[in-house]
Amino acid sequence: MFFLKDLPSEAMIRGVTADLPDVSPGHVLSVLSHLRAASVLMRDIEAYLRGHGLSQTQFLAMMMIMREPERTSLSAVEIAARLDISKPVLSKVLASLTDKGLIAPAASQPADRRQKQLSLTPAGKQRFAQVLPGYFQLLHAANL
Repeated sequence: MFFLKDLPSEAMIRGVTADLPDVSPGHVLSVLSHLRAASVLMRDIEAYLRGHGLSQTQFLAMMMIMREPERTSLSAVEIAARLDISKPVLSKVLASLTDKGLIAPAASQPADRRQKQLSLTPAGKQRFAQVLPGYFQLLHAANL
């Protein structure tokens, strides 16, 4: 996350980059501004999701399952790959969602336990449906 509250001036950036002819101080400042705005948005999203009892990673794991039009479940391996997170991190996320009653093993399971499919429970679908509109409103209102 980007925590710089007060951005440097373009003049300061120009002084630091004087010996870098390929670096545009205006562009650097623009990118820093975008990073700052994205950081503020991330904090807003995290606070919103926390108010609904979810971390951002938990919410995104639920989203990965819900966004599949032809499927109602995904394996942990598929979820980890789509979120680009490690298996240990995902294990904690999935355990938390299971403890909250928001995900459960899908009804039909393959013989290979490593391919266990996970789906949202009715409570998980309800929570996701409650949270998603506000999440999209935050994205829409973002000043990026």
